[in-house]
Amino acid sequence: MGTQEQSQASFNSIQRVKVYRLNDDGKWDDQGTGHVTVDYLERSEDLGLYVIDEEDNETLLLHRITPDDIYRKQEDTIISWRDPEYSTELALSFEEIAGCSYTWDHICNVQRSLQFSSALQTVSIPLNLNNTSRM
Repeated sequence: MGTQEQSQASFNSIQRVKVYRLNDDGKWDDQGTGHVTVDYLERSEDLGLYVIDEEDNETLLLHRITPDDIYRKQEDTIISWRDPEYSTELALSFEEIAGCSYTWDHICNVQRSLQFSSALQTVSIPLNLNNTSRM
């Protein structure tokens, strides 16, 4: 295996996750195993979590990252949240601690950016167009 193949395999294992959904009985259902990325949603400026199935390349999870405080990092390898669009609890269980930390940092960065953008939209800066300097 060449160096590039080794680094790709290593990166894939960092991104490798199991997707879980909380069922009505309060038990976690395994939705499949895949690779997670943070990327722009199709036809949108919003960033989201994508999980692509490692076997058939189908989408296991597509979640728009929200500025709301819904995400929780549990232990070193689990990120969970209540999805407001689908009113369901979801969790990603990472194969590696580094992958969980990497994705968690991305989620936090996206949230900060969304919160900052939102704060800028609510702040109005008055423009004084009649301000002429007198000498």
